[in-house]
Amino acid sequence: MKVTGIIVEYNPFHNGHSYHLNETIKHTNSDIIIAVMSGNYTERGEPAIIDKKLRTELALKAGVDIVIELPYLFAVGHADLFSFGAISLLNYCKVNEIVFGSESNDPDNLNNLAETLFKPDFDVLLKAFLAHGYSYPKAANLALEKLLNKKYHLNANDLLGIQYIHQIKKINPNITYRTIKRIHNEYNTELISHNSIASATSIRNALKMGDNISSLVPKASLKMLETEKLHFWDEYFPFLKYQIISNQNSLKNIHDVNEGIENRIIAKIKTARTFDALVAQLVSKRYTKGKIKRILTHILNHVTKTEVKHYNINQGPNYLRILGFNESKSGFLKDLKQDFQIPIITNINKTNYHLLKLDLRVNEVYHCIDDSTEQKIPVMIKR
Repeated sequence: MKVTGIIVEYNPFHNGHSYHLNETIKHTNSDIIIAVMSGNYTERGEPAIIDKKLRTELALKAGVDIVIELPYLFAVGHADLFSFGAISLLNYCKVNEIVFGSESNDPDNLNNLAETLFKPDFDVLLKAFLAHGYSYPKAANLALEKLLNKKYHLNANDLLGIQYIHQIKKINPNITYRTIKRIHNEYNTELISHNSIASATSIRNALKMGDNISSLVPKASLKMLETEKLHFWDEYFPFLKYQIISNQNSLKNIHDVNEGIENRIIAKIKTARTFDALVAQLVSKRYTKGKIKRILTHILNHVTKTEVKHYNINQGPNYLRILGFNESKSGFLKDLKQDFQIPIITNINKTNYHLLKLDLRVNEVYHCIDDSTEQKIPVMIKR
């Protein structure tokens, strides 16, 4: 049996995602397609535009067989932690191959770059560039350029792809990988009006402005986006402001808050009138927009450093939660459970609650602006 893994956010599920999934199904000829999907918060430090249950439904209807959740601490993590969590979970699922999108669509070059990450000199250079105030993505690019004596300008998916390959080599080199060319490389903030493909970022911005996105997403996705509650940072801003003001003395204890950034956050929250305005005032050479938003997400959810230590994230995810599955593939899940190395969670109960405690809490915060609650059982469809 061939099992293929993909790593997704589907925020929201759009035509580009549909293309990637169809190409994966077409070229891998797999028996099972497993998607690791971020929960209700994403790697960029944003609440997902619609909740994970709805995005799971869309993934299953589109052709994914099993959707598993990437736990919060990995989903809202920098690229290497995000990829470590996702690849670890797919390895537990005994995938044979992993498929990801790429701007360059040059797996040999990505492999060479991933190999460079293992060199001791890379870590030395990376730390040096970080010490000079560069963000992690910029520092990594500069370290690669220095080591390989070649100019690089790696885009988002290629940078993430390098991390995927790096983690595959560390966790299980027997897993193969394949790239699929991104139809549009750039992460435009404006819609591409003459084409049916646009980035998730531009689609979210369009939804926020009330623009028409009907040509850019599948019909099932459009229906959900038109009828379900959409989640934007703006609506959480009052809660974030409360957390910052009421916890000024303990803000330094929040996960990822370091180097005195809490002092700038406390100062800027007094004058910022919107979430975007706050982020804009906090971004610097060292702190990218993504990093700032991840920090603010942890503040919103009051995720402390002590709490994170308890989960020991350097060891990888300590459970696997099924968000949904194609009923015809339930036999695969049953067989998988026989010798699984970590708990597989389908239903939340007293036995596994302690594993899910953090994720359940951040989901309650996510649902503060709507009338929904945590989905306790997986989505199941017949296909």
